[in-house]
Amino acid sequence: MQIKFAYAVTCHKAQGGQWKNVFIDHGYITEDMVNVEFLRWLYTAFTRTQETVFLVNFNKHFFFEKE
Repeated sequence: MQIKFAYAVTCHKAQGGQWKNVFIDHGYITEDMVNVEFLRWLYTAFTRTQETVFLVNFNKHFFFEKE
């Protein structure tokens, strides 16, 4: 992906606002860093979107496959 111009807002800065598209970058989060505070942050990030959430660099353990 090539981006010429971009604007970034941290999840906490975005509280109370909504955006058409939200990109959530999981970044370098180890399993021991996934705790209640992380899940609260993730909930806030998910609820900022109006249309589409893009998950970037998410660990495969956050997803499951239907059988």
